[in-house]
Amino acid sequence: MANFDDDIYGGFSGVTNKLFNYDPKEDQAFQNAIRTSSYGKKATTPKFFWNGDKIGSAEPATAMARPSTAIRPVGYSSHNSKLFDPLNQASKKIVVMESKKEETPEQRYKNLETKIFSLLEESIIASTGTKPDMATGLAKAKEASSLDRTLLRMRDQDGGTYTHNFDLTFFVLFNLANVYAKNEMYIEALNTYTLMTKNKMFPNVNRLKINMGNIYFQLGLYTKAIKMYRMALDQVPGNQKELRLKITHNIGILFIKMGQYSDAATSFEFIMSEKGDLKTGLHLILCYYALGDVEKIKHAFQLLLDIQIDYNEDEKVFQANSNPSYEYIYELIKTDELHNYERKLRHLAEKNILISANLISTIIDDYFNDGYSWCVETIKNSYFSSLATDLELKKAVIYLKQDDFQQAIDTLKYFEKKESNVAINAAINLSFIYILKRDVAAAENYTEAAKKIDSYCPAAFINSGVCYYMKSDYETAKLMFTSALDIDSTSFEALYNMGLIFKKLGDYNNALLYFRKIISSLGHEQHPEVLYQIANLYDLLGDVSTALEYYLQLLSLVQQDNRIIQKIGELYEADNERQQAYHYHHESYRIYPIEPTVVNWLCSHYIELQVVEKAIGFYEKAVLRNPQDPYYLLRIAGCYRRIGNQQKSMNLFKMIHEIYPENTDCLRALMHLSQSQGNGELYEKYSTELQKLEKQKEVRQRIGTSRPPTSGNSRISSGDYSVRSGSGGLAHEGYHPSGSGSAHSSSGLGGTKSADVSPEYSNNFTHTGGYGYADPLGPPQERPRTGVRKNLTFEDDSDEEINTIDLLPA
Repeated sequence: MANFDDDIYGGFSGVTNKLFNYDPKEDQAFQNAIRTSSYGKKATTPKFFWNGDKIGSAEPATAMARPSTAIRPVGYSSHNSKLFDPLNQASKKIVVMESKKEETPEQRYKNLETKIFSLLEESIIASTGTKPDMATGLAKAKEASSLDRTLLRMRDQDGGTYTHNFDLTFFVLFNLANVYAKNEMYIEALNTYTLMTKNKMFPNVNRLKINMGNIYFQLGLYTKAIKMYRMALDQVPGNQKELRLKITHNIGILFIKMGQYSDAATSFEFIMSEKGDLKTGLHLILCYYALGDVEKIKHAFQLLLDIQIDYNEDEKVFQANSNPSYEYIYELIKTDELHNYERKLRHLAEKNILISANLISTIIDDYFNDGYSWCVETIKNSYFSSLATDLELKKAVIYLKQDDFQQAIDTLKYFEKKESNVAINAAINLSFIYILKRDVAAAENYTEAAKKIDSYCPAAFINSGVCYYMKSDYETAKLMFTSALDIDSTSFEALYNMGLIFKKLGDYNNALLYFRKIISSLGHEQHPEVLYQIANLYDLLGDVSTALEYYLQLLSLVQQDNRIIQKIGELYEADNERQQAYHYHHESYRIYPIEPTVVNWLCSHYIELQVVEKAIGFYEKAVLRNPQDPYYLLRIAGCYRRIGNQQKSMNLFKMIHEIYPENTDCLRALMHLSQSQGNGELYEKYSTELQKLEKQKEVRQRIGTSRPPTSGNSRISSGDYSVRSGSGGLAHEGYHPSGSGSAHSSSGLGGTKSADVSPEYSNNFTHTGGYGYADPLGPPQERPRTGVRKNLTFEDDSDEEINTIDLLPA
């Protein structure tokens, strides 16, 4: 061990200066500074330890300290200087902005073109389709046009160094003009088309004059439209034959609109010589029909028949029946779009030919029958020879329209022994004709023949049911209509006639059931006859409000039917709606001012309101309907007596007595007026005449004879003119608008039929008669009483029970 003296560092600590031997704990000033500073106040996290069942304070030497929890959340800060950006989007924006700053003019030009293409596409999609949004389409088209102009300005500013896409400009302007036209902004569309046609940069731009011609046609400027079509026709090359023919067809239609049939026929003749079609053939026939040129009409009809339709349904059915392998192919193509198009084309051809034949038959020969026969023979020798049979059946319909039943019967009997589908149509139509003639036996024979040919034909059962209905065998008729409904549950005629039968039997609820079935099968379509039947049934059931509802619906379909309007007025009166009743009666009078029940109701209404002067005006107009009828003359004279003009009333009664000396009511009125004026001589004179008339009446009754009335109208022969309200009802079995003379009987020859039940419309009046005198206007009221409604009814008063002096006012 070395000695102390030998250690070169020995004794160093002992000689160290106390200035360098510093201990902070012993420095009292330093400790005071620490306690007063923030370091001394710093919070410390308490330490805890787990001591089995409880948590207690940790001891420095014996427990493990728990790590301190963070006071501030990680990743968030309350400072605004730095935003939370985990995806580093800010740097990307900076990169984009830098790239934009670096975009070249050429790139900017291309980006603008792309935006124009996008707007153009959006405009086209918005303005087309099943539910086009024309406003959006127009807005997009305008925006695309504005950007295209901006693009042109950019090109000009850059000195034309960039190649502009003029096809894009053409598309933008064409779409804008097209959308203008769809929005009916025709002037703007024309201006746009004009701007395009003046630009030589657009190829084939003159074809746009077709669109301009269409717009002038919509505006009714036919001369300008023809000019545009002809300018477009000059620019169409000869190899585009279809387009040239379509433009020529448009020119022909415009000549027809202008009444220049000769020029129109020239255009249509050119089309038929090049490549004829069905519409052009029909238009050519119409032009020659308007000109009255018989020879050219025949020639045009033959040109129409020469048009070939590459479709033959019978041939396809024959191949399917003869070749089992083709049958599956035929079943597949039956619902094909091309097959449906071919059938539409065939039906259009048949329709045009039948229309033309019906039209020209009356002009190509002196007699309709000869002209129609020429058409039939011409069709038999053409490609459409199968239409000749249908044309013969249509001939019977035309004879029916001309009320020539015998010719219709002879025409149909010709087909009785033809093939089954033709024979059954002839039998059904013959039975219908005999039903119209009320020949039930002959109608039954043909319905039985039709049922033998085809036992599943609903029309045969319907006609058979109508025959039983006409014989009042309602149960059998019901059975026939039920059989027809078993075959066709939606048959209008069968349902309608079943409703009529139940109505006839008084079962109104079942009748309503069948008429409601018709409404459900018709969908949104409304049928006047059905609405009338439902309204009438509710009226019979006493449900006035529902009946009114259906009558008002019916009135919206047949707005000028005075009988329905009158019935609505009567229902309002029954419902104590006096003002509404007056409105509808007055409306019925406006439409048909000679209906007696409406005139009487209105006049009774005015008399009740103490406005007798208005009633006189209505009575004076009613006289013009039948000047030989003294009824309204007597009413006018009574009105003058009621307003106090005794002298004018006396003169009128005297005039009536001179014209109708056997009118007892006039004599009673004269007796009363003479007595009230104190003229006993005149009273005796008229009393003697009245006694003579009464004796003559007694003599006639004893010998059982009756002399014809001298008034010219047996309805007023008794001379009654008592107060009457509108009692004429609508009690007919089937509703028919005013002017129709037949009931709901048929939907046309060859179709199903329904019962032919004539309407029973009653406008008869009940008149009083006898020896007494009844004031036609009733006793004068002392004063008008508001809110009091007297029921004015027809009462059968007898003259023997009337005391003249007691009834007439003093």
